[in-house]
Amino acid sequence: MKSILLIIPYFGQWPLWFEAYLVSIKANPTVNWLCPTDCELPEDYPENLKFLKTTLPELNQQVNQVVKANVPLTPRKFCDLKPAYGEIFQEEIKNYNFWGFCDMDIIWGDIRKFMTPEIIDKYDIISSRKENISGHFNLFKNTAELKQLYKQIPNYQSLFEKERFMWFDEHILSNYLKTTQHDFTIKWNEILCNQEKGGDSHQEYELNRWFWNKGKLINTKTNEEVMYLHFINWKRTMKFSEVNYTDKLKSFYVSYSGMHYKPFSKLRLKLNAFKNVFFGYWQKEKGRILSLRLKSYKKRIKMKLRSLKQS
Repeated sequence: MKSILLIIPYFGQWPLWFEAYLVSIKANPTVNWLCPTDCELPEDYPENLKFLKTTLPELNQQVNQVVKANVPLTPRKFCDLKPAYGEIFQEEIKNYNFWGFCDMDIIWGDIRKFMTPEIIDKYDIISSRKENISGHFNLFKNTAELKQLYKQIPNYQSLFEKERFMWFDEHILSNYLKTTQHDFTIKWNEILCNQEKGGDSHQEYELNRWFWNKGKLINTKTNEEVMYLHFINWKRTMKFSEVNYTDKLKSFYVSYSGMHYKPFSKLRLKLNAFKNVFFGYWQKEKGRILSLRLKSYKKRIKMKLRSLKQS
């Protein structure tokens, strides 16, 4: 079996669902994680998770030396650096067949069910997104060429030195792989995490929708099993987590409001469905898109009026 190391730097304070995250890591004993962090380490955690105690300034110095750039390192800026993890953490990955990156706003399902020996043997790059490098799960074969792939992008140093997030991991690297001739075999033909309306990760504000049971993650509405749940738009709505790493219970639900052992009542589900009609995620998305369009129209009108005055 080919070995895998997923790298997930995390600084500040652990999220409230952290112990549930640990539970889902433990259920994947043949996959390993490396977490550089300044957070207080938990007393109990899975054997396949290694913490690398450091500070943001210390790691920033190491990053700058490796990538030959003055990176203004912040928790958000790590996303730009993800394709460089193979070089930044080259000592930590040297005994693994594949290295990769992921996120913390995730509950893992059965990774090896999706990362089969046939897939691992066939591909150099494996993404959980469709036709795109995935910031929340992406693997690279541990070769010198792939560790230095990010350096093939001509202006990578200037992009790393920008204070704002430049989408280097998902947009820029994806575009490079699509438009440049190379010999890498890439698997990015399907979405391996949660999806709704054809898009990955974003989902409605549902209750009881996702059920983690003995290492498998199930969509209770469709009975579909996914490799992991990425709850990017639930991070701000989650208020509680009942899941403790030391608990003996082997299943729990993931809802937009929190992580819980018992399902919400049918009445609560009906009330929540009604609320989503007016205040759900997709309604908010429609409002956001409409607002952007209005701003664009206003800008065009102002430019048109300005040109008329000048003429």
